Amino acid sequence: MRLIAVALPPNLPKKWSKVYAGRTAALAAKATHKLRTEYLEKNASWGRLKSWLSNLSHEKCWYCEGKSRRSPFDVDHFRPKLGVTVDGQPLPGGFGYYWLAYEWWNFRLSCQRCNRPEKIDRTTRRGKWNEFPIESEHTRCAPTSITVDQEAPRFLDPCVQSDCDLLAHGIDGEVKPASPPGTWEHERARYTIEQLGFNDWNVPEDRKRDWQGLSLLVKLAGDAPPADVVTHVSRYLDQDQEYSRFFRSAIGTHRDKQWIEALL
Repeated sequence: MRLIAVALPPNLPKKWSKVYAGRTAALAAKATHKLRTEYLEKNASWGRLKSWLSNLSHEKCWYCEGKSRRSPFDVDHFRPKLGVTVDGQPLPGGFGYYWLAYEWWNFRLSCQRCNRPEKIDRTTRRGKWNEFPIESEHTRCAPTSITVDQEAPRFLDPCVQSDCDLLAHGIDGEVKPASPPGTWEHERARYTIEQLGFNDWNVPEDRKRDWQGLSLLVKLAGDAPPADVVTHVSRYLDQDQEYSRFFRSAIGTHRDKQWIEALL
């Protein structure tokens, strides 16, 4: 997970302000959960921002940094719009953050593996979907009282630098909590890693294999590598590189070489 920084004011598509005004006004007029659900299912206008969201992350999932090569990205609502579950159990009354449905700052670009529910065995489910546990239900946001700033989400947010820093990357390809066990920070990182399946579907093995080849190149290059080797290694640190946070951590194990230190 790498920080997604949005410059303010955001450079949204020109027609979005008109769409936003019309959709939020129409949604506010819906008095019941059923009517709001029907409206939102028919007016999924947030797809208009998909290209904008993709450009912000260099066409990578905001959560796992993977590139969705064979399937389209989803526009995830960080705070789910139609319903919220906590550890698989729905909150009473069909609670969802419907009033945030068209707020651009609630959108996160997600690969389908991170966003959609998927069982990897009979009992283990991955995917964010409608999951959104917080530290205390007493601070759960409401349309007219509690604000989102008062919530403490269990999910790490790619738009918050301190959240991104709670994830560590080992040369074995796995993502791990950076904070010690028993802390809220460790729990948030562990939960995010497991719920989004960062270490599932052979991804760690793929990262490890790619790193082994790159590490061998760094070792063979020695302390005075040719320019093309430096260029090649530096590409793994670019923001558009898939899993660039992992490669930055892995390449950092060769900080004894001055040219590596200069790249980092």
